[in-house]
Amino acid sequence: MSSKPTTVLIVDDNISVIEQLTLHFKKRNYEPIATADPTVVERTLDTFNVDLMLLDLKMERLTGYDILKMMREKKLNIPVLIITAYYKDEKDKLAELGVTEKDIIVKPFNSFEDVEKKINQKLNRIVIPGEFHSEYEDKIYRSNTTRVVIIDDEEDICDFIKEALIDRNYQVEIFDRGDRGLEYVLNNECHIVVVDIHIPGSSGHDIIKQILAKKPALKIIPITAGYEQGAKDGLAAVGFPAEKLILKPFKLPNLVELIKVYATELGTLKV
Repeated sequence: MSSKPTTVLIVDDNISVIEQLTLHFKKRNYEPIATADPTVVERTLDTFNVDLMLLDLKMERLTGYDILKMMREKKLNIPVLIITAYYKDEKDKLAELGVTEKDIIVKPFNSFEDVEKKINQKLNRIVIPGEFHSEYEDKIYRSNTTRVVIIDDEEDICDFIKEALIDRNYQVEIFDRGDRGLEYVLNNECHIVVVDIHIPGSSGHDIIKQILAKKPALKIIPITAGYEQGAKDGLAAVGFPAEKLILKPFKLPNLVELIKVYATELGTLKV
């Protein structure tokens, strides 16, 4: 079995650049997370374990420099490649942050060969195309009938997860309140529920308790950003295995793989 895809966060307010990079990475052994809104980057890094960031410098609302400063203040040791058309103008300012020409992808880029060369150098390894978006995965996901419900109030995070799942033909519903999500789950056909423990409208623990009582065949994936012991104690109290709690930040490919395993067990995905 091939290794899990490399998670790449793409931050650029140029939609055409995002589409170009995302389309390319989806054909390779990568799991791209892309946003044109730099204000969601900090929250994204709090949720997902990212292997590499591709970061534009000149954006509205927040610049690439603002994001680099935030990462330094939070001591986030994530490899970053700067994508910019203004390296010569910004060279001295970037150098003050330890960014050199080897950390730069010059826009416009006409060849992805140079982009991947920079990525491989940054990660100090060669990323080889694998199972992700291979003929094997295309085949097994073609007849995917799995319905996934995500109950989490962080809209942008839900959208990233939803995009990864829709790419694999999952049917996905998102709810930003626990009471609404629970009502949907109890009254509609679904197979897998991803639920944030700390969700407005109803606690994740109460949601899980009711699902276990009324729809015990459903697969549940609890996630939380903090209060690990309290979250685990609450899960144990409602009869759910505490060791199945997923802590943020987590790797998006690992969540996708877990959903795949559950879907296979349920028979809604034929591997």
